[in-house]
Amino acid sequence: MARPKKDKEHKLSATVVFRLTEGELRKLEHWSVICGQHLAVMIRQKLFTGKYPKTVLPKVTVELYGELNRIGVNINQLTKQVNAGRLPAALLPVLEAVAKQQQEIIRRLLDDRG
Repeated sequence: MARPKKDKEHKLSATVVFRLTEGELRKLEHWSVICGQHLAVMIRQKLFTGKYPKTVLPKVTVELYGELNRIGVNINQLTKQVNAGRLPAALLPVLEAVAKQQQEIIRRLLDDRG
């Protein structure tokens, strides 16, 4: 089944040409990749809305964040068990250290995105 034809009002038929430095083009291409959109679509959205499209996290990163979240949930459950006296109190400093490491990993991942 063929894609429906766009009406004249919504058809992208006009062309605008403008020049950029190599550095400016690299920046736009970088944002295009981060936003997961074609360069022209990204430029149109930035031009008409004043904002870049929302960034798209790579699937590996999304899966990694999910795994880190599950680890955090497990750490919290173990900490509750220690505080309730069902596990040795000596385990608490280890759990706190692991939780601190997890937060540091998340912070670095978020800093690395920008």
